[in-house]
Amino acid sequence: MLISRLLKCIDTVPPLEDREVENITDNSEKCVPGSVFVCHEGAEKYLSSALEKGAVLVVAKKKLCENCVTVENTRKAYSLLCAEFFYHSYKKLRLIGVTGTNGKTTVSSMLYHILCCSGKKCALIGTTGYLRCDEENAATLTTPDPFEMHRMFCEMTKCNTEFCIMEASSQGLFQERLYPLSFEVGVFTNLTPDHLDYHGDMESYRKAKEKLFENSEKSVINLDDSYAENMIDASSDKVITYSLKKDEADFTAKYIRFFEGITDYVIVARELIHRVRLQTPGNYNIYNSMAALITAMECGISLEESANALKNFYGVKGRFEILPIHKDYRVIIDYAHTPDSLKQVLLSLSSFPKNRIITLFGCGGNRDKSKRGAMGRIAAFYSDMVILTSDNPRDENPSDIIDDIIEGIGITKTPVYIIENRRKAIEYALQKAQKNDIILLAGKGHETYQITSEGKLPFDERKIVAEHLS
Repeated sequence: MLISRLLKCIDTVPPLEDREVENITDNSEKCVPGSVFVCHEGAEKYLSSALEKGAVLVVAKKKLCENCVTVENTRKAYSLLCAEFFYHSYKKLRLIGVTGTNGKTTVSSMLYHILCCSGKKCALIGTTGYLRCDEENAATLTTPDPFEMHRMFCEMTKCNTEFCIMEASSQGLFQERLYPLSFEVGVFTNLTPDHLDYHGDMESYRKAKEKLFENSEKSVINLDDSYAENMIDASSDKVITYSLKKDEADFTAKYIRFFEGITDYVIVARELIHRVRLQTPGNYNIYNSMAALITAMECGISLEESANALKNFYGVKGRFEILPIHKDYRVIIDYAHTPDSLKQVLLSLSSFPKNRIITLFGCGGNRDKSKRGAMGRIAAFYSDMVILTSDNPRDENPSDIIDDIIEGIGITKTPVYIIENRRKAIEYALQKAQKNDIILLAGKGHETYQITSEGKLPFDERKIVAEHLS
């Protein structure tokens, strides 16, 4: 695509000669001959590197070089340029966005399962990867970089995909990665403290999430969340609410029963009622399934067909994943890495017959420190034994992170063990397991790596458990 054609979307013209564009990026390391380099504020130091690698055009807020065009908002411009480069392929798709602190991956996966069971061609972009036409690829970001995302949209249209379900992260929304997309349905799961190291406070975090509903034709909102009214106020059009607690919601869950690993309830609306059975436990999965069922209905799938599809949904890798270890105790892997998600997982274990709950977890380094103490208190309160270890310490000293967790635990009767090395901590938990114990490995979930000061290292908890038990 020629520069002159590309720049029409941001209403400007090439400053010098017209050239063919090979790619668009805001990362100087990804520049190649023929690149357009979008230089955000604060990234000016990378300009010379981008030009040396072959950038033929620079987009910035101010004139940085001879072959540079200026725009008011570089992040919106970046997304618009990427959309134009791939001929606005997203307009051929029915887009569904899911946002919230917890539950995005499960809701998206449930909805993907329902649509596929209904014979729809569907794609999913989220934390655990990119699914399209039965092909799965790893993900680096929950909400991808705009160039990568629009490349995916282009691929989807080539295989006649109808629906694309996307997890919309707060960072992705704040950085305008989803601009100028319009969603057929936007889903709100919940909002609890997370990513405050990035957003600064809950108000900024909330406002980032609201962006999804400003650009959604229909909004499916969890009415039980304290931020529900904010999302409703931000919604541009039709709002559908769901609840476990409030009868004024459009959809409510009644007659809830839990068995061992099974959840059974009745979803009720003014003119609809249907029993739902899930292969996953916990109130939080009732919320997740209601969001998926309602969204499927808004996409034209009947409640009966959607509920029948969920009978055969067996969860998501790293979300309450019960490992097949063939022992007289259980090992469960879950991505729980916030106070609320850890509490919900531990509460859901109440439906399981058990001896003790052994919770092993750590907290991420270079991230929000305020949740460390809260997670420690929750783990100690709902567990019979706690093992504190590393998560993704990044550039922080793992022992300093553990100290922050211990400070939050305070005085407790629950035995707390500190084993900084996560592999050794897992092995210790397995050695201490007794009949009918449940070992919860929290925090890593689907991740098969650990990020330390040495970089990104292979670390798959499933393999570590299997190796130890063999």
